[in-house]
Amino acid sequence: MNTTPHITFDGFPEIVFNTVITADGNDPEMLDWQNSGDCFTAVTPGGEWKLRITPRGKNIDVAFSGRKSRKIDRLTITLFQIPEFNADHVLPQAVRMGGCEAYDLKKMSAPAEFTGELLTSVTRAGVTLQYSTPFHGGFPVFFRGTADKGCIRNFRAVSQIDFYEPEEFALPVLTLRSSSDGFAMLEEYGNENVDTPKTFGTPAYGWNSWDYYRWTITEEEVLKNAEFIAKDTILSKHIRRIIIDDGWQYCYGEWEANHYFPSGMKSLADEITKLGFEPGLWFAPAIAEPHSRIAQWDHDMLAGSVGGQPCLAFECMRRFGFILDPTVPKTQRFLENLFRRYADMGYRYFKLDFLYAMTKAPRYADRSIRRDELVPRLLEPICRGVGGKAAILGCNYPYTGGNAQIEAVRVGADIHALWERLKANMPAVAAHFWSNKKLWYNDPDFALCRCAETSNDPDMKRLKALYPYVTPDDAFSEEREFVLAGMTRQEVEVLLSAVLMAGGAINLSDNLPLLNENGLEMLRKLVRAESGEAARPLDLFTSRLPSYYLQNLRHGHRALLVNWGEENALRQLDLTRYGISASTGTDFWSGKKITIRNSRLEFELPPHSCRLITF
Repeated sequence: MNTTPHITFDGFPEIVFNTVITADGNDPEMLDWQNSGDCFTAVTPGGEWKLRITPRGKNIDVAFSGRKSRKIDRLTITLFQIPEFNADHVLPQAVRMGGCEAYDLKKMSAPAEFTGELLTSVTRAGVTLQYSTPFHGGFPVFFRGTADKGCIRNFRAVSQIDFYEPEEFALPVLTLRSSSDGFAMLEEYGNENVDTPKTFGTPAYGWNSWDYYRWTITEEEVLKNAEFIAKDTILSKHIRRIIIDDGWQYCYGEWEANHYFPSGMKSLADEITKLGFEPGLWFAPAIAEPHSRIAQWDHDMLAGSVGGQPCLAFECMRRFGFILDPTVPKTQRFLENLFRRYADMGYRYFKLDFLYAMTKAPRYADRSIRRDELVPRLLEPICRGVGGKAAILGCNYPYTGGNAQIEAVRVGADIHALWERLKANMPAVAAHFWSNKKLWYNDPDFALCRCAETSNDPDMKRLKALYPYVTPDDAFSEEREFVLAGMTRQEVEVLLSAVLMAGGAINLSDNLPLLNENGLEMLRKLVRAESGEAARPLDLFTSRLPSYYLQNLRHGHRALLVNWGEENALRQLDLTRYGISASTGTDFWSGKKITIRNSRLEFELPPHSCRLITF
């Protein structure tokens, strides 16, 4: 019996599994599904395929598997494709930091392509249909489409399997769930993906060199900031880590101190420890730049191109690198020895960056390794070397790596002290509330305070980070004059409020001795405030950029109301909708007491401003 498999959810279009297979760039083949009782089967010249649809409570699981009948290097599977359907909102979530953009379809002015991986939520008439795959699914599944005025076009689920040698494979189980409570579905998803249950409290806050200094960081500047914190009675009580970011090393892949750190990294760790802090250090453990000794001599440690040769699969700010192959024993020994050496020096925190780059190299020595296994395989020797002495932050970390090997994960992209960067970053910070203090500490990126009203720094706008992109033939571009600081005091309040409401890691990254008392007092308020749960962005499923946040504290709540726009805006929040009765509160930034009438917050907010209220 020839029956095309399908799924129906009330209020949403039918999902028809008109599955298409493309092997090594050949013409696509639509599968002719046959109902085989407990599953659907199809046969093509490239192999045999199965699809199983299983109800699980209110959810439906879809499992696709195959057996290849010949060698296929690149296999693309489009599970289903819906030409067009009406919707109010779509929230695609990325598999790593940043890259998350929500779409209020009722207000779309022009079509926009979107891609979600792991999670995509579509809302229509107050009901949300969630498409998800588990962290440890083996291969990526992308939810792609075009957001348009009042509808989604060409919505599809696509997976690509590259250079996977075993004949048999299975895609991640696709789970569909529908509810009028989108928040509960996201929290359910988080619960399902906890590998290692952990106890979370207040994370250890830190100071990090990157956002202010970037590659200009020196031993002297690190110690200057550490000594400044140590002398401040409030900052010293709450800042526990001093983290040296990118710029301390000779190059990626050759992790020795450069000439800006003349005393060496052991001496610096000792000095930081004497001041009462835990030393932290940045690495890009998967990357080897072309002039590193590994890249020059140890080619067997490097992942390969389609043709099998080492390839420059990494690029950031016009710096290129090869990818280390963690399936090679020599690579594992190198990483274990490297991190044992730095842990023995006294470093108690490692920020591991650019981990997602491992998915960019097509070939690894172990042809049976799946994409979700790459980062855990890289971290295994690192964790052995650390030996439990240090905590690990995963930056550019694919969430498919799970939560067993890391303490914290960056969920936000680079913020910088810039309003537009904060706006671009907030959808990702807001949408990942479900992972904080459940899988790991969410790291929303830096808590930055510098602006003309908070700093006496003459060099605040000196660094021009985008000059590396200017080519000899380029005309003058105002965009390339990008600087890393340009906020007002009001905008800084929004940034710091957003970091606090994220409920996770807080890392300062200003030149602290150059902040004035106004700026320092803002940071003191931030670090001594209670670390609550991650705030729920209350309009997550209705807006492009959430403006209302509610956070649970041990004994009370915090609410954040934001005006992201360019004109004055009224912000109203009825607390009784969330079971809260309150008559008084405190404005976090001014410290003033306020009266809350009828448990309702109501403020007229100027552009680029917020009110953060504790009650």
